[in-house]
Amino acid sequence: VTPSEFGALLAECDGSHYYWTAPMASVAPDLLREKFDWYSDLHDESDRPLLDPRGPSLWMGTSGSGTQCHYDVANNIILQLHGTKRVRCYSPSLGLRHLHVFPDAHPRARKSQVDFDDVDFGRFPHFEDCPAPSLDVVLGPGDMLKIPAFWFHHVENGKLSYSNENVIDGPSASLNSFSLSKPMLVAQQIFKQGGRLGRGELEDRMISVLRARGVRLLENLNINNQDEWIERNLLEARFKPIENFDERDTFQENKVELTKRQ
Repeated sequence: VTPSEFGALLAECDGSHYYWTAPMASVAPDLLREKFDWYSDLHDESDRPLLDPRGPSLWMGTSGSGTQCHYDVANNIILQLHGTKRVRCYSPSLGLRHLHVFPDAHPRARKSQVDFDDVDFGRFPHFEDCPAPSLDVVLGPGDMLKIPAFWFHHVENGKLSYSNENVIDGPSASLNSFSLSKPMLVAQQIFKQGGRLGRGELEDRMISVLRARGVRLLENLNINNQDEWIERNLLEARFKPIENFDERDTFQENKVELTKRQ
């Protein structure tokens, strides 16, 4: 689907929810070269680029569509082009305590399991005492928002999900671009260092290097009690949410999502 084809779909929307995204380089390369010719100049000349090499991405959606609350490992900048977009942001520590995040082993890793529009407090009790978001803002055309890496954000297009008569109801269009965060750069170095250790080298050296890099990563995330954090968020969170996971349902759901995207 091209941007113009999807734009026509938005104009003729019958109440269904549609959401579409693609890198500008793949759908509007001429516009990218004309309006964003400076983008490549911002890249670091070293082997560690600071910006997403894919460049900016275009997002378009009907009123009422949105993105489930999640976090990115990179810094994110959103520029609203048309319509409105509500963004609610939660700090990393608050999100990990209250948002019941899917584990890394799950297809929806980094996303909250909580349906913000229909919360099941029986399954997600920690969300009941979740504090208000650190930021709750409605972006209009020309507005820009920077979301730091690891900050959870829940995104909704239009005004259907909340009451505000001053907000225009209708489709939304925006651009976003990622920049590599400091923890992300540290993590890259962990894997690079690990890749340099050959099979013939001592195992304790590998353990020592990965432990040191892991400690540095946690320090950059401002995590003080590292043992407790690892037990709660890496061991428990990785496996408990998928104890009753039905692979067949998720496969069918992912198949539907892929069909819509295509």
